[in-house]
Order: sequence, then structure tokens, then C-alpha cells
Amino acid sequence: MPITALTSAEISLPERPDAARVRARIAALADVVDLVGLTDNHAGLARMSPLAAVALAREQGVATVVHVSCRDRNRLALRSQIVGAAALGSDGVLCLYGDPVADVPRVKDMTTTKLLAEAKKWAEPHQLATGAVVNPFPDDLDKELALLQRKVDAGADFVQTQMVFDVAALRAFLERARPILGAAKLHASVGLLRGQRMADRVNELPEVRLPGAAYRQISAGGGIELACRLAVDLAGLDGVDALHVIPLGAEAAVTEVAAAYRTANGLPVRRR
Repeated sequence: MPITALTSAEISLPERPDAARVRARIAALADVVDLVGLTDNHAGLARMSPLAAVALAREQGVATVVHVSCRDRNRLALRSQIVGAAALGSDGVLCLYGDPVADVPRVKDMTTTKLLAEAKKWAEPHQLATGAVVNPFPDDLDKELALLQRKVDAGADFVQTQMVFDVAALRAFLERARPILGAAKLHASVGLLRGQRMADRVNELPEVRLPGAAYRQISAGGGIELACRLAVDLAGLDGVDALHVIPLGAEAAVTEVAAAYRTANGLPVRRR
């Protein structure tokens, strides 16, 4: 079941059982994005279950994608997450392996590819879209493309990129990836970095390419303006099917970035 969203955004869930905070974050997105991603122990911290957040999102009429991390679960727990997401009416799941966390062992029972291959069957009779992530800026492009092929072959309906700050580099990646993606939709991610500290943190990530000009603009306080420009550039890029915004706590600013993308595609700023 493909997801037809044009704009999406994810939220970091709190470390405490604070439903009001989650409702507020979802409300900030509800009118400007078609889909809300519910993260799974984001940044390696124990947080509210994304399954709990599905119900909070549905209160506000927002479609959801539940993130499911293989890092934290064996196949019994992974299946439980998929069944729960389907039962609660989530529209999809994003299958992730999960970044390593110091002093926390990985479960290593299932890979992302194996999870993708099982998820639709586990969710029956509910039709659940399955997604995966891709790094368009790897050191070894052939290896990343081979992994992307395995994910698509396993049943990925959509693929979400790491944060994009270099549209030309993404274009070059898509030239190689387009035949592999086939009918799978590509959601290009834009992060809302605000200040040098956030830029420094992202600059250390091996899967993100942050050009010097972008680093300087973010460090000078122009991260939201940069995200809006990137959104417009991505709207004109062949092979990009949707914009995914990673707010990093700036949910209110998603409106501006999503509006830039929607306007560039000739659509109303608000979805409802």
C-alpha cells in the first residue's frame, strides 16, 4: 500500500509520559503535513512508545508512520510493534536498524531487510505501507545501492533519505538509484538546524553531507531560511516524491518549510 503524502514531518517523543506535550507537537503539524512520523527511542534515549502516540495523532486526524528499530527488539517484540501499529490504524511503518548507543547492546535478531520482508504479512488484514531509510551520500555508493536494492526487493513502498543539504549530490545519487527504486516513493529529508551547535553535531554524522556554505548559514542563524530554499529546490527535482521535515524540536517552523514545498508544487499551503 503506497503512501501518497506530499509532505511529512517527524516528532521526537518525550522521555516522560507527557501526552499533552505530544498533542501539542502533533497539533503544530496537523494542518501543514500529510503524515507524521513517530520516532522510536530517538537519539538512543528511552522515550514514549510510538504506538501510544498513534492514538494521540488520530485524535487530530493525522496519518502516521510508526518507526520500528531492530536495535532494541527481538523478532517477537518487532512483530508485536507491527501488529500494534496495524491495529491502531497507522498508515505505515519505517523499518530501521538503529544507531549504536554506548553501553546498550544491540539485539541483532533481525535486520531491516528481514523486517521489511515480514511486516506486511504480520499486519494482515490491515494494509500497512513499509518504508526504509537510505543514505544518498555514502563513502561506498555501490554498497549503499546494493542495500537499497535489497530493501526494495523486500517490499519497501517508500524510502526516506538522510538529511539533505546538498541537492546536487542528491541529484547525482538519484541518477543511479532511480532504476532501483521503481515504484517505491522517495521522501527527501530536510533538517531544521538552528545554530552552530546543531550544525557541529550534524557535521560529525558520517551519513550527512553538510557543505561549508550551508554550515556557515546555519551557524549565523539562517537554518530555517536554508531549509525553505532546500524545500523549493527539492520540489523541482525529478525523482523526489515528497518532502520529509525533521524539526529537531522546531515544530512551529515546519509550517514555513512545508509551505515552501507545497507552493512550489502548485498546492495550497495548508492541507485542510
